[in-house]
This record gives sequence, C-alpha cells and structure tokens, in this order.
Amino acid sequence: MKIALVFLGLIGMVILGLPFSISADSSLSDAVQSFMSYGLNATGVLLGILTVFLSRSVADELVQQQIFLVMTKPVARWQYILGKWLGITTLNFAFLACSGLTIYGMVHYIRATHRPETGDRWEMERRMEEEQLAGEVLVARHAIKTNLPDFLKPAQYEYERNREDGRYDDALDFDEAGEIARLSLQHEMRWRVVGPQELRVFEFENVLCDRSPDRRIQVRYKTNISRGAPPDEVYRCIWRVGDASKGTPVYQVNGRHVIGRHHTVTIPADAVAADHTLTVYFRNENPFPDEPQFQNIIEFRKSDEVAVLFVVGTFEWNLVRLSILMMCKLMFLGAVGILMVTVFSFPVACLASFTVYTLAGTRRFIVEALDFSSDDYATMFTSLKEFFLQLLMHLYNVLHWIIPDFGRFNAIDEFVGGYNVSLTWVLNGLLWLVIVKTVFVLGLAILLFHRREVAEVSF
Repeated sequence: MKIALVFLGLIGMVILGLPFSISADSSLSDAVQSFMSYGLNATGVLLGILTVFLSRSVADELVQQQIFLVMTKPVARWQYILGKWLGITTLNFAFLACSGLTIYGMVHYIRATHRPETGDRWEMERRMEEEQLAGEVLVARHAIKTNLPDFLKPAQYEYERNREDGRYDDALDFDEAGEIARLSLQHEMRWRVVGPQELRVFEFENVLCDRSPDRRIQVRYKTNISRGAPPDEVYRCIWRVGDASKGTPVYQVNGRHVIGRHHTVTIPADAVAADHTLTVYFRNENPFPDEPQFQNIIEFRKSDEVAVLFVVGTFEWNLVRLSILMMCKLMFLGAVGILMVTVFSFPVACLASFTVYTLAGTRRFIVEALDFSSDDYATMFTSLKEFFLQLLMHLYNVLHWIIPDFGRFNAIDEFVGGYNVSLTWVLNGLLWLVIVKTVFVLGLAILLFHRREVAEVSF
C-alpha cells in the first residue's frame, strides 16, 4: 500500500535528517544520545501507527469482495487471519531491521564527523569525548546500587533506651512497630546527610566485571546541598575507591561537580576485590587549597542512590535486544489491528486500535492521575466523584488484563544511557507481549472471524 511508502519516507527523513540538525556546540556524547533518543522514539511511534494502517487489507478485501477468491479455495479462516498477521509482522520486521541498521550507521557517521572546533586543544578534548562516548554510551553497562546499612538495629536500640527513660509512658494507643519504623527512617535520613569533613562509605556486592586494570568502571551519583551551597553551584569533594585490606589498589579522585546533576567517577576495574565487592569512600572536603572553602552539607537522596556501573556487553547486541522488545510491541499491535477489522469497519477499527495503542503507552500516567485525584481514605460510596473515579480505576484495571503496559518494556532511555537491555527483560517481553497477549488477541480474532458471515449464500 502507498501508506507504507509514506511512513517509510517519514522514518527515513527523521533518521537521515536528525544528524544534520544537531548543534555543533554539543558534546559528542550528547549529540549521539540526542540522535538515538529522537530516532528510536520516532521509529517506534511511526511503525506503531503504520501497523494499524496495514490491517486495512482485511477490511479492503471484505468491502471489495476480493476475499471471495480466497474463501473458495481450501484455506481455513484461521489460516487467513494468521497469514495476515504474519504478513504484517514480516513487513514490520523488515522496516525495523532497516531502521536499526540505518540508526547504527548514522551513529558512527556522527562519531566521525561531529567536530565542534579544531586545533591541538580541541583535539585533546576530542580524544576525551571519544573515550566518554565509548565507555558510557556505545556500550552495555549494568548498574548495581549501594547496599544500605541496617538502620533497624540502631532504631531498636534507641527505642529500648527511650522506653527505659519513660518517654512513651503517657502515649495513648502507642504503636511500637510504627515508632521503630519512624526511628529507623530518622537514622537513614541522618546517614544520607554528610556534613563538612565527614566521611561516608558505600558498599557494593556482585560487581561481576573484568577486574583487569586496563578496564574501567564508573561510580554514578547525584547530590544536593542542604546548606552552604557555593555561589558557583559547584561543590568540591574527594572520592576514594578500593579496599587495601582486600588487596586492591585505592584510587583517589578529586571532584568539582555541579549541584543537582548526575556525575560519574571513572576508575580502573582492579579496584574491585576478588570476592566481587567494591568499597567507595566519599569525603565532604575541598581538596583544592587555593579555592574558597565552603561548609557544605551534602545530601544523597533515596531517589538517586549511588550506583556502580560496569560493562557486560556490546553496543551492537544491546541494539539487537532493544529491537526485539520494539518488535514485540509491533506484533501485539498487529494482532489488535487484525482483531478490530474482523469486527468493525476500518474507520471504527482504526479508532479502536489507536485507543488500545494509547492506553498501552500511557498506562502508568493514567493510573497515577486517577490515584492522585482520588482521596486515599475515601470509599467508593463516599461521594459521587469518588464513585466515578474508583469505578473508572476498576474498569481500567480489568481492561489491562488484556492491554499490556508498553512502558514496562520501553528500554530506549536505558539503551541511550548506555545501560544493558538485559536478556531477562527481552524474554519477559516475548512471554507477556507475544506468547500471552498476542496469542490471546489472535485467538479472539480467529473466533470472531470464524463466526462472521462473509457473504450471504443464495440459491
């Protein structure tokens, strides 16, 4: 159909045109990440819309009575439906494969041609940008968050001491578990705040990386300043990575980092101990004596835990696994489109298919919006508003027994950030999107089409 050529042209314009619209002032990593993010998201959306339109072939054959030629042959109706879905899936596979190869090629084109400046100074910065691109973007890294200390033990100790002092004697309806939980949270909040000249230790386990000294690992973190923020919004600190007691070298990195942004500290991988543990020390101290000293109070928030990143795969295989996840969504959408055209006319089927596409892509947003609008302590019969809100939520939850959550299988942000699209993630996508959801929708389409009257029989 001509519509397929139109969408192929749009995809080609996006992928081939984006590299030439990237600002020359951006860094090499930012340029590649911007291109991959926009290119992959645009490809996914356009192929999703195209998948719905490709199901029109069934509606056209019914309206134009071309299906009579097929039904008079020894072709079962389930074979007809399955064949249409396989045709759409094959086209999507070809389109997605071509798009992926083009994106891969344009990434290397940007890598070779993106040169903001020239000269010796810029050549040195260029080499640094190349190393950053190869180590943090064009790679598949696994992230392990830090092990938090056991805050329950000091909380229980403090609770016992408070009880012995009689602090809870006058309390009515005293909740022991709630009090211990409150004290545990207080200990955690104190641990997350690092005062001037204070030290904080972060422990990591199962750092299963190549421990060769020529390999690199990164410590990724984000901090906020509770008090004493410097005027230039840059704080100074010391990172020490490694544990001499376990026989590893200790590397020190003096940092100047912007407040409230994610940063990475890159160190050799031999800082990881033989038992695959890693010890990281953070000291809130300015290591630069010639610069102004500020009494910063630094906070490591729970939403941005300190993590260690290490390479577990290649960029190419990461792109393949991402493409498989995107293909799983297209296979489900193809089945939805086939189901709708077996029941409705194409305009209605198109609207219904796009509704399913939208609900699958915005599930988390809709659930959070409904939950935010509803009162936590209200019942269904508290008010008319609560009745309709909770009724909508129940209906939406029932509907999503069939409609999957596409956000759960959206790995584009992880891929662009250089994180590993794990095989487990891909297998989950194949299981739930293809084997469970797609098979169910195709089975329903076959059942409804089998009972549909294609043409009246007259004698």
